[in-house]
Amino acid sequence: MGMILGRVTSTSLTLFLAFILALAMLVFLGLYAPHVLNWVLNGAEMVEDWLTHTGLPNQYNNWVRLFLGDEQLTFLFFTIIARIVIAIVGTAFSAAMFPAKKPEYEKRFG
Repeated sequence: MGMILGRVTSTSLTLFLAFILALAMLVFLGLYAPHVLNWVLNGAEMVEDWLTHTGLPNQYNNWVRLFLGDEQLTFLFFTIIARIVIAIVGTAFSAAMFPAKKPEYEKRFG
């Protein structure tokens, strides 16, 4: 039970941290590089147009158009970037703080 609770807590903390970091990146980009944010929003709008004109039946395409906007795609993009950054930093931190111990058979050969 403790291992499951630890994994759920770790995942929840990672998602929350990624959400905050993505929002910070979005605000920073909007304040200091608005032309880049405009480029990202234009790309998200192109992806939205591509996804909503796939020829799906109306019963599915209406839901895609309703829940998939260029704002959601932009925030999703920044959230994915934030998750990658968190994974790299977390891996580097845990490798530095808790180095893996070699098994006994690997110690004999160098």
